[in-house]
Amino acid sequence: MPEERIEEVELATDPSVVRRDRLLGAIFAEDPESCLFQHGPVVSHVVTTSAPPQILLLPTRDRDAMDRLPKLLAQIVESARQAPVPTHVVAVGGGPEIVNALRRASSSNAASTKVGFHHVDDASRFAHVHGPKLALLEHAAEKIRGTEPPTPERIQEALVKGRDLSRRDQRALSRMRGRTPATFGLIAACAVIGVLMLLWEGRMGGYAPALFSIGATSRLFVEDREVWRLLASAFLHASPAHFVMNMVALWSLGVMLEPILGWRRFLVLYGLSGLGGAIATTLGGRGWSVGASGAIWGLMTAVLAIVLFPRGVLPPLFITRLKQNAWRPLVPNILISFFPGVDYLAHFGGGIVGFLATALLLGRGLKPVEERADERAVEPSPRPLLSAFAVIVSGAMLASVVAGVVYGGPWTLEVPPAMTRKALPELGLSVEVPTRLAKMDGKEELADGPTFTYGAIDTTPVYLEIFAADLTRAVLPEEVDAFMEDVRAKADEGAQNDDAVRLGKARIETLGERKAVLVEHELKINREVYVLRTSTVVLGAREIIVRGYARKGKRPKGWKELEERVVASIEAR
Repeated sequence: MPEERIEEVELATDPSVVRRDRLLGAIFAEDPESCLFQHGPVVSHVVTTSAPPQILLLPTRDRDAMDRLPKLLAQIVESARQAPVPTHVVAVGGGPEIVNALRRASSSNAASTKVGFHHVDDASRFAHVHGPKLALLEHAAEKIRGTEPPTPERIQEALVKGRDLSRRDQRALSRMRGRTPATFGLIAACAVIGVLMLLWEGRMGGYAPALFSIGATSRLFVEDREVWRLLASAFLHASPAHFVMNMVALWSLGVMLEPILGWRRFLVLYGLSGLGGAIATTLGGRGWSVGASGAIWGLMTAVLAIVLFPRGVLPPLFITRLKQNAWRPLVPNILISFFPGVDYLAHFGGGIVGFLATALLLGRGLKPVEERADERAVEPSPRPLLSAFAVIVSGAMLASVVAGVVYGGPWTLEVPPAMTRKALPELGLSVEVPTRLAKMDGKEELADGPTFTYGAIDTTPVYLEIFAADLTRAVLPEEVDAFMEDVRAKADEGAQNDDAVRLGKARIETLGERKAVLVEHELKINREVYVLRTSTVVLGAREIIVRGYARKGKRPKGWKELEERVVASIEAR
């Protein structure tokens, strides 16, 4: 708050000063925990640790409205803007000119600082002028006439208490400026994985397939024993913008929370929150998910848990400020959670776990921050079980990331994929498809019959479609060559358009025991360029068509001739 740099009122018997002191006495009566940071003829700076705002009582007279009061209000507004604690200014004394000065101050960017302006006139009548109201002030103002000013001993007691609170607050702030190795390590790990994704995307079918292969959370794959995805997904991000947004949030929360909890509890909190978010999206989601948002939501709600259950870890003034900031991110983040493409289940799952873990476990047994000798002395005595749990959680996160790289890295796509035979009962066939794609099978009922799909256009190296077209009659063995030549010719004569451009001539190849026509097209899907490889074979009175979609120039080496392998594996049932 501003120092008394403006000319002070000398007379302790000035009616405005006396009336101000009566209001101060009424505030003490209403809230005995109130204390003083400053008390003089110009300003009385009251701090209420229970309310939790700060109150500035200013003795004023009408002549102050033109010069002295505007200068003082400007200092208060600027100070409140730099340290956004709820602030209430009460001008005690004077009439309409003082009220006008308060209104002018409230219109000069004061709204953004949430300053409440109030006035007590020369008849001791209280009025709210602008900004937030304060019930404590309103109740105290009703008792001005019947309240005596506090004694010098009561003033001194309030000042001593205020100075003690200030010293504790400053000591806690200094202890919270220490190192944050866990926060830095988590950001570094996310950055390393992000760089690897950018380097590997060309060998893995694209950026999204690389994410999916390395560790995206997916119910299908988690249920198939790939549980490492639950933690590995917290270190993956869908885009550079996604990474930057999450890392800024992780840093801003980490530099505050890690000094309070210590690096061990902080890592446990991050790991449990990330796991909670991943489990929520695995149980309730239908697609796949990546990102540190679930863990970050856990950190955000951990701040709420500390505010609601402080347990003496932070001094009262620090908690007072924290209360004002802890709730602010929640509303916009809740709204963002329901935007398209945002995984609200991961957010809420991580947030619930983070709050409960801090409220029930991690927020207990901590040494008050202002009493710590250094950033390592977060607990009164060693906690070996906590240390062991932190090692387990950290090891699980590291092992999950390593497992994702080992089992899903680009080298796994350098060799032809393992195949699984799938029955297509409606077509009377069975066919082999990559085991990875077989977990993501689907069927679309179209007018010409069912189309069987394997994989996903956005997350797997190749997306397969298999369907059949009925012929007017069965093609005899001796007619196959001529029939396939006719199919090849029609493929070459097919009209070119902006949606699909043929790449080279169609060709006939022998795949297994059958001849097939292969043709390639280039087309755009979701603003990305894909190469579509179409293979056609004849089986009795039907053409069997196998289509494979892969991003242009990013088909993994081991998947180069996938469609040929699928066609060669077709068997009648």
